[in-house]
Amino acid sequence: MELCFNLLVFNMAGDMESVEKSEIIAIPVGIKIGSQHTVIVTDEGEFVTHTCIRDVENPVTGEKGYVIGDEALELFGDEVNYMLRGGFPGSEEEAELLKVYLTKLVREFDIPESSYVTYAVPSIESDICLNLLKKVIAQLPVGWVGKEMWNDSFLGALALPEGMEMINKTFLVINLGSSTTEIVAVRRGEIVYSLVTGAISGDIVDRRIRNEIQNETRGAVNIDLNTAREFKEKYANLKNWEKVQETVHLFEKGRYSFRIDECIIEPVNAYVEEVADFVAMQFLPELAERNFSIYRQVIKKDFILIGGMAEIPGLPEKLETILRGRLGVGINIKVPERPSTASARGAYTISKFRVENR
Repeated sequence: MELCFNLLVFNMAGDMESVEKSEIIAIPVGIKIGSQHTVIVTDEGEFVTHTCIRDVENPVTGEKGYVIGDEALELFGDEVNYMLRGGFPGSEEEAELLKVYLTKLVREFDIPESSYVTYAVPSIESDICLNLLKKVIAQLPVGWVGKEMWNDSFLGALALPEGMEMINKTFLVINLGSSTTEIVAVRRGEIVYSLVTGAISGDIVDRRIRNEIQNETRGAVNIDLNTAREFKEKYANLKNWEKVQETVHLFEKGRYSFRIDECIIEPVNAYVEEVADFVAMQFLPELAERNFSIYRQVIKKDFILIGGMAEIPGLPEKLETILRGRLGVGINIKVPERPSTASARGAYTISKFRVENR
């Protein structure tokens, strides 16, 4: 799938137009709105919370409201509403929930109106979903100095030590997200070609882990997807595989133990193989057919790996080894620090550059 946009810039809000730019103290902000997590980066650091919401009603007064993020997940578990698919709202109703969620979130983290906000968003073919997101962003009470949207895979590369220097380079990014896997080839800040699939994702690994646990315990233990995700994030390790045992008490069966690590390792290994196939058997051949010059350049460069699944110890090294075998080329994989938040940090880098060069 080709990228629908490289850059979208929003004008300053009307209330700010009468104020000289030099008089505004602009705060740079980077925001990545993911299907599972939202990341906000400011001068004060990184803030991560779940992209979910739950409507609530006071049982005494009848007053209605919303609980969002980690608090909502802790209180309501699987009853929360994850309003995005592939990083975008798919309907007016989901867009309205996203607006409520983001409005509460930016106020919770004290993001000022006089901010310059860059949003990290994935590739998408649907103009409807893209326009819904643009509408939400335009209505938020932040970014009155300026708002932009960039491809999140590209922004992840800016989280490397080279920072803004990456804009002058040609490279390939593999983005291992919760609901999709995206690969982009970038030439001097321009997305030359991108491909995204929902058939390979962290969410699918979570489902496989849940199924493995059900099979391992012969249906005695059924966990929800949030618990499967927690197990994955806590115990998945392709570098140092350690035995992890969980014990539960079952009705009429008493104490029951099973190996969590064995239920995790196979889904994760299968996932890495699928990512390698997606890169070597689909993306690179299509890139070579469309733009052989760029193909020749990126195949000789480091592959940049970002996204939540890149946090798994040993996964980048295993993917590198498999790709070398598939491609017959000594490629290297480079991973920015904290790859799950790399896109938001790259977005912050853009905002900071804009503020410093106003």
